[in-house]
Amino acid sequence: MSNLFQNSELSFKYPKNWKLVEDEIEGCIAILNADSGYSRVMLFKYEEEGLSLEYLKNAIEDIPREDTLKIEQSGLTILGNKETHELIANDESHEPPLKTHSLATINNRDAYVLNFFGFGKDNPDEDGFIFMYKTLKFE
Repeated sequence: MSNLFQNSELSFKYPKNWKLVEDEIEGCIAILNADSGYSRVMLFKYEEEGLSLEYLKNAIEDIPREDTLKIEQSGLTILGNKETHELIANDESHEPPLKTHSLATINNRDAYVLNFFGFGKDNPDEDGFIFMYKTLKFE
């Protein structure tokens, strides 16, 4: 079973073990926390930043990061029928380790980035994050 997030520009489904969080962060469309307490997903919209996926890929890779957060994978793929930039990074200085997983796509020249932050290398909450992205639809 799942819940539905929907606004005037997009919708996506999310598992029942995730909850929407009320918070005002510039450019952030939705924040969800997993019931486990170990994971968070944030969906951002960057208006007029979707020049191309290659541009988006380079911009995301150039975002300043903590020295301990190491990029493990970055590339272009198709996921959920969307051209997607996928970036995975890990920070082993935490116990359990922090994993970030970002999926980005472009719609009408706007860039949309879904970011997963989770603790633990084999965190099952990451499956919920992938489900959210695969069900992301633009209105």
